[in-house]
Amino acid sequence: MSGKHSTHVIALEAKDFSRLGHIHWRAPTVMGTSFILGVIAMGFHHALYQTLSGETADNALLQLWAIRAGTAIAFLSKLFLAIGTGVAYDQWMWVDLHAKPHEIGSLDSMFSILGNAFEFLAVRVWIKRPVLTFLAAVTWLLPISAIITPGTLSVQPVAVSSNGTLSVPQRAYTTNSDLYCGVTTDGNTTSYATMATGLMNPTFSTVLSNSVLPVQASSSNLTYNLQFFGPAVSCETAGDEAFSWAKKAMLEYENMTDTRVFYFGWAPQAGWGPNVNGSFFASTDLQIGNNRLDLISADAARMFIYLNTTGVDESGDRIPGFSGQAAAQMLTCKLYNASYDAHFEVKSTGAQLISAATNFENWMPAIETMEGTPDEPLVSRQMNMQAVMEAFAMMVTGPITYSNDVDFPTINSVYALGMNQDLFPSRPGLTQTEMTARQARQNEMLFQNITLSMRYSVISGQIGADTTTAPANRLTFQSQFVYEPRTLLIAYGISMLFALICVLLGVHALLRNGASYTNSFSTVVRVTRDPALSRLIADEGDLQGAEPVPKHIRRAEVRLGRNAKSNSPSYSSSWI
Repeated sequence: MSGKHSTHVIALEAKDFSRLGHIHWRAPTVMGTSFILGVIAMGFHHALYQTLSGETADNALLQLWAIRAGTAIAFLSKLFLAIGTGVAYDQWMWVDLHAKPHEIGSLDSMFSILGNAFEFLAVRVWIKRPVLTFLAAVTWLLPISAIITPGTLSVQPVAVSSNGTLSVPQRAYTTNSDLYCGVTTDGNTTSYATMATGLMNPTFSTVLSNSVLPVQASSSNLTYNLQFFGPAVSCETAGDEAFSWAKKAMLEYENMTDTRVFYFGWAPQAGWGPNVNGSFFASTDLQIGNNRLDLISADAARMFIYLNTTGVDESGDRIPGFSGQAAAQMLTCKLYNASYDAHFEVKSTGAQLISAATNFENWMPAIETMEGTPDEPLVSRQMNMQAVMEAFAMMVTGPITYSNDVDFPTINSVYALGMNQDLFPSRPGLTQTEMTARQARQNEMLFQNITLSMRYSVISGQIGADTTTAPANRLTFQSQFVYEPRTLLIAYGISMLFALICVLLGVHALLRNGASYTNSFSTVVRVTRDPALSRLIADEGDLQGAEPVPKHIRRAEVRLGRNAKSNSPSYSSSWI
């Protein structure tokens, strides 16, 4: 019977509200307008940051106001959305209030949740009201986006690239002012004497570093390429004929000195040929490198390097107990005129990366005397190129031997292999053939590094007197505004989505209630006229309204709206 009565009451209420005349324009207008304003603020925030992105940020005041503006817009967008979700919460709260009786303690939490997050601790209240909980939680969590989105604009050092022309100091091979060797001239011919002492500094330094010496420093990052013609060597396994000469003479030398030759580098000179013998290698001039330039070969000037690294470790010491068969090999390094394509990366931090690709054009002999004066480009070019060959030979000439008596130490008189362990020809795990090939590449790279260092590097604090120009890319770091739109759009998109769901729930509540409500005091006063409440709060202390709420009041049920017209009145309940 009571069920029929309740259904009749609800039907009457639905009829009363079917006109939707009790929906005041303010609630739907506030929800819709605030949502739209929030979305507009988000769009304006994105547009502002997009405009600033990539702009120079070297003005401290501009940086401050950019961040302040972003924070203000984020606050406004959150504020607008929270207003809309708050109104939606009020509408859905009255859906719940109409639906069933509520304890006064629950009503306290429901009416105050938007102003006091501690009310979420009343878990029992919110588990029973999931939609209302969702609306309240979204309203409280919307400010998260206002924390994230201002940080999507930051000031960072950004690499700025610009192209231009760079003037590069160099030491040309074809000018008299940059002679790398001593010469004599009678006005008609020029005779080569020896490499200049000024070549020793870059040569020794290059060997020690095993890299191209630093070029002129730059306050910004520079990248440029230079092309030129210069000397280079090509190293390969020596021919069988030359190797047979050397091997026969080397065995004689080893027997003469009771030693084993691990390494021997020399330039061809008088006595080298089919009849060479052990005395050739025992010559003091050959061992200390007094004659470092091949002036007897008819074609390319060359260096020979005899290797017998079997049974020797990477430090040149004999491997204890080694009983394998020695398997010597020999390299020949020939002088060529080559085209260089050099690549330079000069960092503002001082770091530099210099590399080059070479293309061998034609072999070059070493000439003792040639027609012309040092002022002529062909003469200075020839003399300078063979001076670099002599500098290279000075580094790799000489023997490394050890006595057959294990109590005697290894003797090393080779500059390069004594100063830089990376250039040492022996490496564990490599066969003699592999170590010979490795040494060939090492020598080619060493010669190339000496050539580049001499031509472009700062030597003894001095740069080249000549200059050349090159297209260059200059990379500088500039303080710029950097914007992360993806992060901003995701943060705002999530906020907007949940706010839209809340607004739609608010619209649904309006249609379901047939009226609009607020949680204001006046609204509460208008729906709480009942004698039962007066009897419930008869105690003088309770009339003060002070905290805490007495337990008997907090647990009392209140029936509101359509639910208030149902039966079952009691002294502990109030309904209208």
